[in-house]
Amino acid sequence: MPESLRLADARRIAIAAQLRPKATRFKTVLERLGCIQLDTISAVRRAHELTLLARDLDVDEAVRSLERRKAPVAFEYWAHAMSLLPVSAWPYLARRRRSWRERYQDDSLAVAEAEVIALMNERGAITVSDFPSGAMHRGQGIGNMGDSWNFRTDHKQAIERLLWFGDVACTHRIGFKRVYQLAERGIPAEHLWDADDEECLRYMVSTALRNLGVGTTKDVADYFRLKIADTERVLRELEVEQVAVEGWKARAWLDPQVKRTRLTGAERSVAVSMFDQLVWLRERMERLWGHGWKIEIYVPEPQRTFGYYCLPVFVGSDLPGRVALRRSGGELVVEAAQWDDARADREHLHAAVDRVASWVGAEARWKAEVRGFDTVAGDL
Repeated sequence: MPESLRLADARRIAIAAQLRPKATRFKTVLERLGCIQLDTISAVRRAHELTLLARDLDVDEAVRSLERRKAPVAFEYWAHAMSLLPVSAWPYLARRRRSWRERYQDDSLAVAEAEVIALMNERGAITVSDFPSGAMHRGQGIGNMGDSWNFRTDHKQAIERLLWFGDVACTHRIGFKRVYQLAERGIPAEHLWDADDEECLRYMVSTALRNLGVGTTKDVADYFRLKIADTERVLRELEVEQVAVEGWKARAWLDPQVKRTRLTGAERSVAVSMFDQLVWLRERMERLWGHGWKIEIYVPEPQRTFGYYCLPVFVGSDLPGRVALRRSGGELVVEAAQWDDARADREHLHAAVDRVASWVGAEARWKAEVRGFDTVAGDL
């Protein structure tokens, strides 16, 4: 029979695995997390910046995370979603690169690929502004997200395909615009090699489990969007310990490095974005903290149950509430707020909001009153 684990301990383990002591460098946090999700929305700050700031990185260092550096720190690739990964992870994404090559073997973009490669050979590094016809066909909207690929120019499609194949790498941006280089120029030589499929799987499964602390097979698989069967097989081959977590139907895997001790020090309040790995899998968030909140960015305003840009607020290992924030001029507007009525510590909520305000250099303005869980229409 598997060892049992109290839900409270599972929460502490999850928080300890993610919100570790203050780091001063982007590289340190990135290598610890394995990947950091990117997103274009900047209602508060970009998603990757919020992930870094929630882990106590200085604002200047977080903002500089996409800038060019003397030695590359990160590259962009599909992990959980489009993400930043440490350059040391390049070999272990080889399985995914091989999969993309197998999927797209046609030569429909051969001419465009040759042209963008010639541009990179000539200029060293390029952005979409260097393409003769740009990134999108003129006069064409991008339509819905599923159709956007159809409006991209051949050069844009070609450069993206080369990125998936691993012929091209993006290790920094200008503004929020990708800078493309041939991989042999962008990725340091010591990391420019391909691991075999099993090495890739072991790397991703181990990295995921280390950052979850404790999780079901689905939890672990979701971190890098792996198949459940592959994930379970690797976990068993690694002889990872299984435990029964209080209230969970499925058994969970326990990171071998976990030290099941109580978190020390005062409870710290921090708001995280919905693109943060702490809450990536809503099913896991609900199992751990009783909340299955969804992103409502793409939901029409009249149908939202809470707000446009929701940030869950953690206090220690608890998740007592959330806020909907939006930066507007020199203010950080609180559009909605929800807090557990059983807790008489709203100072933690205000502290979390003030902390986010400091991240954006704004003053917090409370447009909304704080409501209890029973006064919100419900979750999607």
